[in-house]
Amino acid sequence: MKRLWPNSLVGQLLLIVALMLLVAQGVNSFLLYRGAQNQNLLEASTSSVARIAFALERQSTYRRGEAGGANGGRRGTRLKYGPETAVTEDMKRLPELEARAGQAFSNMGIGFSDIRAAEVRRLTPDMTGHVIGSNRGKWRDNPINRSMGSRATPLETKGFVIVSARRDDGQWISVASAVRERNPMLVRTLLFQTIITYLLMLIPLVLLGRYISRPLKTLTATARSFQPGKTETLEEQGPPDTRELIRAFNDMSGRVSNMLNEKNVMLGAIGHDLRTPLAALRVRIENVDDDIEREKMVDGIEDMDQMLDDILSLARLGRSSEQSNPVDIRSMIETVVDEFTDLGHQVRYQRGEKQIATVRETLIRRALRNLIGNSVLYGKAADISVEKSGDKLMIIVDDDGPGIPDEKIDAMFEPFLRGEESRNRATGGSGLGLTLARAIARDHGGDIVLTNRPGGGLRATLSLPA
Repeated sequence: MKRLWPNSLVGQLLLIVALMLLVAQGVNSFLLYRGAQNQNLLEASTSSVARIAFALERQSTYRRGEAGGANGGRRGTRLKYGPETAVTEDMKRLPELEARAGQAFSNMGIGFSDIRAAEVRRLTPDMTGHVIGSNRGKWRDNPINRSMGSRATPLETKGFVIVSARRDDGQWISVASAVRERNPMLVRTLLFQTIITYLLMLIPLVLLGRYISRPLKTLTATARSFQPGKTETLEEQGPPDTRELIRAFNDMSGRVSNMLNEKNVMLGAIGHDLRTPLAALRVRIENVDDDIEREKMVDGIEDMDQMLDDILSLARLGRSSEQSNPVDIRSMIETVVDEFTDLGHQVRYQRGEKQIATVRETLIRRALRNLIGNSVLYGKAADISVEKSGDKLMIIVDDDGPGIPDEKIDAMFEPFLRGEESRNRATGGSGLGLTLARAIARDHGGDIVLTNRPGGGLRATLSLPA
């Protein structure tokens, strides 16, 4: 069922309207069909009532000796006379037709003590000779009558209505009338009506849906690719509600861009104001005679400078002036690996096929350096490989360190949280490496996932769009 349910707002609206129209048309068709069936039954019962009344009138005229009485007596032989009714208990009684027949007889001045009417599919043998119009089929098939424009094929008989009335002397008068299908075009008419209704309703809804959804799709695409300061102002279009939404988005985009611009100015000032005294301190500690104390001071200044650089990089992420370009990931990894091997670290790279990804190379290098740096810091060595999975390029960094408890893996991406609690940069770092690396990956449409290896150690997977 979920596969049939459309994802778009317009598709869902059209499907709901189409289903409601189908249900309404189904109910309408059922009511029309029942009405047509009741009309056919009413016409058949009317014929039976008229034939009984006509026969009784002809009999009355014959008894008075009026002209034409003999013919009337013979024509009355279509009726069945007997002590029992032709409507048995197993037949489908028609109370509404019985009431109508009683009212009709009463209006014509004919009194009956009991009137019964029933609908049957087939006549009982005792009623086969008492059907109104049973000899008209031969009359229609006569070549002379066909040439006069009569129907060659009679209407299909769907059943029979039997009307039985009891006179005051206890004798029953019964006659049957065929129920014929008088609406052969009903199905075609309903089908044509349904098609016209769908066209008149759904075509305007499709146009209205496109009028509503087109600006919403544009707004969605712009929101997904939103970059503060680079997103153009959207044109206000569509219905009033949609225009108001686009106007609110444009206002929000402007406010976000202004706030980020102010933040960048503030960060630039902070970076300048902090780096200046750090540089002065670096010069002054050169006059310290104690080599051990001087090294500690230098390490402290380097920690502060690196932390400041990480904070500024994380804060400015997404506002980089560097453009995304196709980059050979294999060559980029080799360059980073050479940097670590030159420093004496054990970093191995399983060189594979050439892989191209459109990225900002400087940022991806920094993320990769952070991952490899963690591996050589906590795991003493790093093994790097590249795999392709669907539309993702996976850069895998494995180490043979102690790993991380599963319940703490997600928390490792929080700012200033370290696997090593010490403040020493040689063991703890600034606590922003993984945070910055994941932010860079997600800014490129990828991610970083940490998992413990079955044989021991930690695996960091950097995924990028291929």
